[in-house]
Amino acid sequence: MKKFIFSFLILFAAANSFAQTTRYQSKQFTLISFNYQISNDLKAKLTQFEQLFPETESRKADRIIGPAKEITWYLLKARLEKETGMYILPINSQGNKFKYDVYNFPSLSINSALKRGTSRNYMKVDIMVSSGITKKETGYGANSKNETNALDLKNNDLCIPSVTIELTLYNDKGILPIRKEIGTAVASEAWEMSEEVFTGIVNRKEYDRNRTNTLLGLTNAAITKLFNRL
Repeated sequence: MKKFIFSFLILFAAANSFAQTTRYQSKQFTLISFNYQISNDLKAKLTQFEQLFPETESRKADRIIGPAKEITWYLLKARLEKETGMYILPINSQGNKFKYDVYNFPSLSINSALKRGTSRNYMKVDIMVSSGITKKETGYGANSKNETNALDLKNNDLCIPSVTIELTLYNDKGILPIRKEIGTAVASEAWEMSEEVFTGIVNRKEYDRNRTNTLLGLTNAAITKLFNRL
């Protein structure tokens, strides 16, 4: 009986894994909104490295958020296409039918997208980079062993950041999401504020995808947490 149950669980896990990889296979998605935020307390720590980033064309654009947002999108897009099989249209695929933010990403609600767009599927992405782990983020794949808030650290040059990614998927049938998942990753050790935090964003150095000591490494970990729920 135990052998039967064990075999059944293996088959169930395999079937579930197969379903996850085929659920979005070859489906086209159009991005309608990509919101990238850095909490005020962490942003204050990062601003000292602002000179590493190029000047922006728009006064409304942020020198740090712009490059971080762009490379994060292409990291997320590449992994979504590779690991789920979905196809994500270029961010400007809807042309002047869509509104765009100061970073040239689509910025409109699902209501507006349904009226103006021509896609069968849409997606919205919300990312928050913050110090430590907020109460809202607990239970969404966060690393519970590391809940120390950066404000509690005696050394002001240290912080324990987290990245939370919320992915919302829609189809052209209505405004209610067909899927909404959240993934959070918390740095496994405190960051000492330096330009190394931006490895892969402000330079051509390769960041370690398996470590959370850089903004991109931590973001990659959050994407993995998100995919485990997707």
